Amino acid sequence: MKLIQMNFLPRAIACAVLATAAAVSASAQTVSPVQATADPHSIAIAAPVMEAGSDAASRNFDNTVLPSLTAFVQSALPERQNNTASAAFEVDPNNIILANNTDVRAYFVSEGAGYHNSIGVASQMPSDATPYNSWDQAVAPTSKLLFPDASSTEGGVTDGTGVYGTRTAAEPVLPGDFVDAGTYAKGTKLDFFLLSGGAQNYWANSFSTDGSLNPDGFSQHVAAFTTHLFAVPQLNSPYLFLSFEDTWGGGDKDINDVVIALDVGTATVNALLATPEPAMPLTFAACLGLALIAFRLNKKTATVVS
Repeated sequence: MKLIQMNFLPRAIACAVLATAAAVSASAQTVSPVQATADPHSIAIAAPVMEAGSDAASRNFDNTVLPSLTAFVQSALPERQNNTASAAFEVDPNNIILANNTDVRAYFVSEGAGYHNSIGVASQMPSDATPYNSWDQAVAPTSKLLFPDASSTEGGVTDGTGVYGTRTAAEPVLPGDFVDAGTYAKGTKLDFFLLSGGAQNYWANSFSTDGSLNPDGFSQHVAAFTTHLFAVPQLNSPYLFLSFEDTWGGGDKDINDVVIALDVGTATVNALLATPEPAMPLTFAACLGLALIAFRLNKKTATVVS
């Protein structure tokens, strides 16, 4: 018995060490070796861009979501076509309100833009005043840049200065690269925005998820969809996808100039997809039927009395 105890203790310690090492490895992240140097309008940067697949969550995203998402974007949002009527857009991006306290993460997916665009997020609590326009939103105290330059050598429109699949100073991100945007409280409304050409320090137009804030009147500068539209839907997915159009008035309206994925948690995604309970239309139909019967009976009685 004593021998068994003596052998068990080192094994238990070894298992604990291995488990701890595995946990550390799973949570480890690698900062991307190329960070955008752009600082459009001195908006704070949320965090450094991290390399794709450098922690457990990002590896899961790369392996289980990114391939089907990329194929879906290519088929549902083709380049240089008017995609305003695409079946891709199933949720209103103006309704991103967190269902619980959430660590929000943004993944770069793809880009098909001639501009070097910047992507950011602004947060708003119910008691906060609504920004006057998309520019006020972009430079609000709560605003943060996620991808200061959302340009990639794997994009549909590239500078031609870098080798495909590499990160360069001019095209610093690759699909799957991610940014931890921060922890937000339950009830926080997240508004995402694009600064058109922001990475080149132009006087950039800002386009928001809230279409009413966009001064050009084009309502789909930021559109949203979920994994429910994929060929093999992922039930209870934490991912929401935003697709941006970067040109005043919508330009070619392909709405694929930048595509990002957001991990906002399953509760928030499920709330965005929520529909009235099936019982409600049935109840309404039943009430309508009863009202119709009552109307006919009343009419019949009135006829007899007369």
